[in-house]
Amino acid sequence: MPLIGIGVGVILQWTKLPLAPVDWMTLSLLAAIDLLINANYHYQALGWLIVVIASIGILTALGLAWNQGEILYRRFFKLWWRLLFFPSLIVYIVLISVHFI
Repeated sequence: MPLIGIGVGVILQWTKLPLAPVDWMTLSLLAAIDLLINANYHYQALGWLIVVIASIGILTALGLAWNQGEILYRRFFKLWWRLLFFPSLIVYIVLISVHFI
């Protein structure tokens, strides 16, 4: 599933959109995490994923406001989306390893 995000990102790079493949991979990682949790544990984790995403967004907004004194929307959304990538990648790798062990 994350390979789909990378593929879409590379294809959209040709259209000169200001989005990196990492931006598209984040969305596919979140979808894959939900599918893996549902397949391994028979538990719908979408609600918890939304809470985590919102919490990271709130902390990012507070950090930007504290550090720079203002929140610029373009910078906030780009930073927030990129910050979602790292925990999503770690959780995805853990779930894949648990699934195959």
